[in-house]
Amino acid sequence: MKRKVSKVFAIFVSIGLVASQAMAATVCGIAQNPQGSPLAGATVTVKDASGKVLGSAVTDGKGNYSIDNVSNGTVDLFLDTGSTTLKDGSGVLNLAGATEAVNWEVSSNANAIATQGGTCVDPPGPLTSAEWASIGVLGLGVAAGGAAIGWAESGNRSDSQHPHPIPHPITNQE
Repeated sequence: MKRKVSKVFAIFVSIGLVASQAMAATVCGIAQNPQGSPLAGATVTVKDASGKVLGSAVTDGKGNYSIDNVSNGTVDLFLDTGSTTLKDGSGVLNLAGATEAVNWEVSSNANAIATQGGTCVDPPGPLTSAEWASIGVLGLGVAAGGAAIGWAESGNRSDSQHPHPIPHPITNQE
Protein backbone atom coordinates (compact mmCIF):
# COMPACT_ATOMS: atom_id res chain seq x y z
CA MET A 1 0.00 0.00 0.00
CA LYS A 2 2.81 2.41 0.87
CA ARG A 3 4.41 1.74 -2.49
CA LYS A 4 1.22 2.60 -4.36
CA VAL A 5 0.70 5.75 -2.33
CA SER A 6 4.27 6.78 -3.13
CA LYS A 7 3.63 6.29 -6.85
CA VAL A 8 0.43 8.34 -6.72
CA PHE A 9 2.24 11.07 -4.76
CA ALA A 10 5.05 11.13 -7.36
CA ILE A 11 2.49 11.51 -10.14
CA PHE A 12 0.85 14.48 -8.40
CA VAL A 13 4.24 16.15 -7.79
CA SER A 14 5.15 15.70 -11.47
CA ILE A 15 1.83 17.17 -12.59
CA GLY A 16 2.32 20.08 -10.20
CA LEU A 17 5.76 20.84 -11.65
CA VAL A 18 4.44 20.76 -15.20
CA ALA A 19 1.51 22.98 -14.22
CA SER A 20 3.80 25.53 -12.58
CA GLN A 21 5.89 25.70 -15.74
CA ALA A 22 2.80 26.06 -17.91
CA MET A 23 1.55 28.90 -15.75
CA ALA A 24 4.58 31.17 -15.93
CA ALA A 25 4.29 34.93 -15.73
CA THR A 26 3.11 37.44 -18.31
CA VAL A 27 4.83 40.79 -18.83
CA CYS A 28 2.65 43.44 -20.45
CA GLY A 29 2.36 47.19 -20.75
CA ILE A 30 2.12 50.24 -22.95
CA ALA A 31 4.81 52.24 -24.74
CA GLN A 32 4.00 55.92 -25.21
CA ASN A 33 5.54 59.37 -25.39
CA PRO A 34 5.40 61.90 -22.50
CA GLN A 35 2.15 63.35 -23.92
CA GLY A 36 0.48 59.90 -23.80
CA SER A 37 0.51 59.13 -27.52
CA PRO A 38 1.07 55.41 -28.18
CA LEU A 39 4.23 54.06 -29.78
CA ALA A 40 3.32 51.41 -32.34
CA GLY A 41 5.85 48.99 -33.81
CA ALA A 42 8.35 49.01 -30.93
CA THR A 43 9.85 45.69 -29.86
CA VAL A 44 9.95 44.66 -26.19
CA THR A 45 12.28 41.75 -25.40
CA VAL A 46 12.70 39.78 -22.16
CA LYS A 47 16.02 38.03 -21.45
CA ASP A 48 17.31 35.99 -18.55
CA ALA A 49 20.59 36.76 -16.72
CA SER A 50 22.61 34.77 -19.28
CA GLY A 51 21.18 36.80 -22.16
CA LYS A 52 18.86 34.08 -23.44
CA VAL A 53 15.71 35.56 -25.02
CA LEU A 54 12.65 34.41 -23.07
CA GLY A 55 10.15 36.22 -25.26
CA SER A 56 9.42 39.34 -27.24
CA ALA A 57 6.49 41.28 -28.60
CA VAL A 58 5.82 44.19 -30.93
CA THR A 59 3.59 46.99 -29.65
CA ASP A 60 0.26 47.34 -31.42
CA GLY A 61 -1.40 50.52 -32.71
CA LYS A 62 -2.30 51.53 -29.14
CA GLY A 63 1.23 50.89 -27.83
CA ASN A 64 0.17 47.69 -26.01
CA TYR A 65 2.33 44.59 -25.75
CA SER A 66 2.14 41.29 -23.90
CA ILE A 67 4.77 38.55 -23.48
CA ASP A 68 3.51 35.23 -22.08
CA ASN A 69 5.30 32.27 -20.49
CA VAL A 70 8.11 34.21 -18.83
CA SER A 71 9.74 32.34 -15.95
CA ASN A 72 9.52 33.95 -12.52
CA GLY A 73 12.76 35.48 -11.24
CA THR A 74 14.95 38.38 -12.28
CA VAL A 75 14.76 39.24 -15.98
CA ASP A 76 16.10 42.03 -18.19
CA LEU A 77 13.70 44.06 -20.35
CA PHE A 78 14.70 45.88 -23.51
CA LEU A 79 12.69 48.34 -25.59
CA ASP A 80 13.76 48.90 -29.18
CA THR A 81 11.74 51.84 -30.49
CA GLY A 82 12.62 51.07 -34.10
CA SER A 83 13.17 54.78 -34.57
CA THR A 84 16.19 56.92 -35.31
CA THR A 85 14.75 59.84 -33.35
CA LEU A 86 13.38 58.06 -30.26
CA LYS A 87 15.76 56.47 -27.76
CA ASP A 88 15.65 52.83 -26.69
CA GLY A 89 15.58 51.71 -23.06
CA SER A 90 16.18 48.82 -20.72
CA GLY A 91 15.37 47.76 -17.20
CA VAL A 92 15.49 44.91 -14.70
CA LEU A 93 12.33 43.25 -13.44
CA ASN A 94 11.91 40.78 -10.57
CA LEU A 95 8.93 38.62 -11.52
CA ALA A 96 7.26 37.07 -8.51
CA GLY A 97 3.70 36.63 -9.69
CA ALA A 98 1.47 35.64 -12.54
CA THR A 99 1.53 39.03 -14.29
CA GLU A 100 3.47 42.24 -14.16
CA ALA A 101 2.77 45.49 -16.00
CA VAL A 102 5.76 47.48 -17.23
CA ASN A 103 4.98 50.71 -19.07
CA TRP A 104 7.53 52.58 -21.18
CA GLU A 105 7.83 56.33 -21.70
CA VAL A 106 9.88 57.16 -24.77
CA SER A 107 11.35 60.44 -25.96
CA SER A 108 14.05 61.80 -28.22
CA ASN A 109 15.81 63.52 -25.29
CA ALA A 110 16.55 60.58 -22.98
CA ASN A 111 16.53 56.80 -22.88
CA ALA A 112 13.11 55.22 -22.58
CA ILE A 113 12.00 54.90 -18.95
CA ALA A 114 10.30 51.76 -17.68
CA THR A 115 7.83 52.00 -14.79
CA GLN A 116 6.60 48.89 -13.05
CA GLY A 117 3.28 48.39 -11.33
CA GLY A 118 -0.05 46.71 -11.61
CA THR A 119 -1.11 43.56 -13.36
CA CYS A 120 -1.95 42.67 -16.92
CA VAL A 121 -5.57 42.81 -17.98
CA ASP A 122 -6.67 39.70 -19.84
CA PRO A 123 -7.87 40.96 -23.21
CA PRO A 124 -11.20 39.74 -24.55
CA GLY A 125 -11.12 37.18 -27.29
CA PRO A 126 -10.19 33.56 -27.81
CA LEU A 127 -7.86 31.76 -25.42
CA THR A 128 -4.17 31.73 -26.27
CA SER A 129 -2.27 28.48 -26.76
CA ALA A 130 -0.60 29.02 -23.35
CA GLU A 131 -4.02 29.36 -21.70
CA TRP A 132 -5.23 26.18 -23.41
CA ALA A 133 -2.06 24.39 -22.25
CA SER A 134 -2.68 25.49 -18.66
CA ILE A 135 -6.24 24.25 -18.79
CA GLY A 136 -5.07 20.95 -20.26
CA VAL A 137 -2.43 20.42 -17.57
CA LEU A 138 -4.90 21.18 -14.80
CA GLY A 139 -7.41 18.83 -16.41
CA LEU A 140 -4.79 16.09 -16.48
CA GLY A 141 -4.18 16.66 -12.76
CA VAL A 142 -7.86 16.33 -11.95
CA ALA A 143 -8.17 13.25 -14.16
CA ALA A 144 -5.11 11.64 -12.57
CA GLY A 145 -6.47 12.31 -9.10
CA GLY A 146 -9.84 10.82 -9.99
CA ALA A 147 -8.19 7.81 -11.60
CA ALA A 148 -5.97 7.24 -8.54
CA ILE A 149 -8.96 7.36 -6.21
CA GLY A 150 -11.00 5.08 -8.47
CA TRP A 151 -8.09 2.66 -8.77
CA ALA A 152 -7.58 2.54 -5.00
CA GLU A 153 -11.29 2.07 -4.32
CA SER A 154 -11.78 -0.63 -6.95
CA GLY A 155 -9.97 -3.27 -4.96
CA ASN A 156 -6.48 -2.61 -6.29
CA ARG A 157 -5.02 -2.06 -2.89
CA SER A 158 -3.28 -4.57 -0.68
CA ASP A 159 -5.91 -4.67 2.07
CA SER A 160 -8.54 -5.96 -0.41
CA GLN A 161 -6.55 -9.14 -0.91
CA HIS A 162 -6.72 -9.96 2.80
CA PRO A 163 -9.85 -8.23 3.96
CA HIS A 164 -10.30 -7.74 7.63
CA PRO A 165 -13.68 -8.70 8.95
CA ILE A 166 -15.91 -5.77 9.66
CA PRO A 167 -16.90 -5.94 13.29
CA HIS A 168 -20.59 -5.91 13.97
CA PRO A 169 -21.78 -2.95 15.92
CA ILE A 170 -22.05 -3.54 19.61
CA THR A 171 -25.63 -3.46 20.68
CA ASN A 172 -26.71 -2.78 24.15
CA GLN A 173 -28.31 -5.95 25.41
CA GLU A 174 -30.13 -5.43 28.65
